[in-house]
Amino acid sequence: MLRAAPDIRDPAALPRTGWEPASLPDRWTQRWSDFKGTAWYRIDWSLPCAAQAGNADSAAQLGVALDYLNMAGAVFVNQTLLWRDPSLVEPLSRSWNMPRFFALPSAALRPEGNALFIQVVGASRFDSGLGNLMIASVDAAASHAQNRSFFVRTLPGINLVISATLGAFFLALWLLRRQDSAYGWYALTSATWLLFFSNTVVTTPWPFSTTEGWSRLVTVSMTFFCNALCMFLWAFGGQRFPRLARTLWAVSGAVALLFLFMPPSWYANATRTVFFSCVLLFIAACLQFIVRASRTREIEHLLLAACLVGFLVAAVHDTLLVLGLIGAGSAYTPITSPLITIGMTLILASRFARSVKRAESFNVELEGQVRLARDDLARTLTREHRLELDNVRLSERLQVAHDLHDGLGGSLVRSIALVEQSGQAIEVKQYLSMFKSLRDDLRQVIDTSSSASTTVADTPLQWLAPIRYRFVQLFDELGIDSEWQVPPTWPSPLSTKQLLGLTRILEEALTNAIKHSRATRLHVSLSVQADGQTRLAVEDNGVGFDAAMVSESMLGIGLRSMEARASRIGAEFRITSSCEGSLIEARIDAAPGAGRGAPPDT
Repeated sequence: MLRAAPDIRDPAALPRTGWEPASLPDRWTQRWSDFKGTAWYRIDWSLPCAAQAGNADSAAQLGVALDYLNMAGAVFVNQTLLWRDPSLVEPLSRSWNMPRFFALPSAALRPEGNALFIQVVGASRFDSGLGNLMIASVDAAASHAQNRSFFVRTLPGINLVISATLGAFFLALWLLRRQDSAYGWYALTSATWLLFFSNTVVTTPWPFSTTEGWSRLVTVSMTFFCNALCMFLWAFGGQRFPRLARTLWAVSGAVALLFLFMPPSWYANATRTVFFSCVLLFIAACLQFIVRASRTREIEHLLLAACLVGFLVAAVHDTLLVLGLIGAGSAYTPITSPLITIGMTLILASRFARSVKRAESFNVELEGQVRLARDDLARTLTREHRLELDNVRLSERLQVAHDLHDGLGGSLVRSIALVEQSGQAIEVKQYLSMFKSLRDDLRQVIDTSSSASTTVADTPLQWLAPIRYRFVQLFDELGIDSEWQVPPTWPSPLSTKQLLGLTRILEEALTNAIKHSRATRLHVSLSVQADGQTRLAVEDNGVGFDAAMVSESMLGIGLRSMEARASRIGAEFRITSSCEGSLIEARIDAAPGAGRGAPPDT
């Protein structure tokens, strides 16, 4: 081999002296510590005896198989160019992992002495050099090149496709199930492995303008791959090491910054340090999980540990191969990586399937619990509905009782008082009039049990006229003076429900005055207060009573009825009583939207 100027592009321009012996495969790192440039290799050989005797067919069937050429270069037979990389200057073409086959043209061969000239452009820090070379029959050379290509090109390509597909799949699973962080870390591991391992198949340093730029990216991606693998193994094994995880990511960030800004003179030592550190971290992470699996004895952990054993064997072998500590041979990673990756994927898929099955079982159990809860709720609602119906019936009975007491009961009291205090015999027409009054009050109780069919009277006089007619006649016969003071129009709009409640309160107040007060003068008034409330007041000059005692006793049905009606229509109810008389009043706010022609309030 010969170190030569980069501008020499033809074997004819090479000097005849200065050549050094070399054995293949040849690595510049073992020969020159820090060399960057062009080196030429010369392989002298002779045609087989048959070709030397003039058998041209034997010579035409010769070929050359080249394992690799790192980084870029060209191949000549004698002075004839067989092949040249597209770029022999930066950015260099990347032929370092690409086996090649060349059929030797018979016209370029000599009967006696022949030479292969191989130009290699690279640098010691990129581990440049020349791989094994075979000169044999076309079929043998082509077969050798195809076999090599399968292991160093096809298998890595398959590995990258599998890693990309499975990484995208588990990324989607993680997005659907964020709680399963192992899927997310596996997706990140696949992505960083994809970036790192793509170094074996790419033929250009794009998007970088130099080979060194691409190599720095590969080194940084290797550190992130090891970190992501640690996170995945810890998450899959149910372990957490937050401080160690933060430390690893901080170191990876520092490495990324270092490789972004460090001078080229640091590259070789820095790359070597990072490479050994990543190898040690990878081995430590795998061993740690294997120990973890031996303790948990979970089937998924044991299966993944078996996969990691395969990774460890391949990683150790390939590391020793890169360092030149073992003889030449094929790397194990391109062969084992697809199989182990598929195995790890099956383990993750099994775990996901088990999680889905557990979720389905939980859903079935939850559905059963929901069904039981729904049945209990239905029974509870049915029971509450019965109670509500009972309460409604009871409320209706109380309403009817209050209406009978306040309406029909008041008419009975008036009739009894009229009969008892009449000084002469009552004629049949008078009895008939009282019975008709009782009938009308009974009809009113039936008709007004709901306020849905009633309307608001046009004026207070029209509202008060029936009540006044029924009571004034009795007041006159009992010698009670009555004064009725009402405005010509409604002070404020009232709803039908409010007006019906005031009607019953007024009838009960007048009936109580007849039955208990022994009054000689009554004053009924309807007015509006300064705060906008409507005030209904009934005042007499009777003997009075103890309001609190009567309300609490069994005799206070009328008072409690008035209080209940006032509460139902939202009115304030007050009773003031003394030996000089009593005052019953109800104050109520105007109903929103109420008034003449307003829809009834039910």
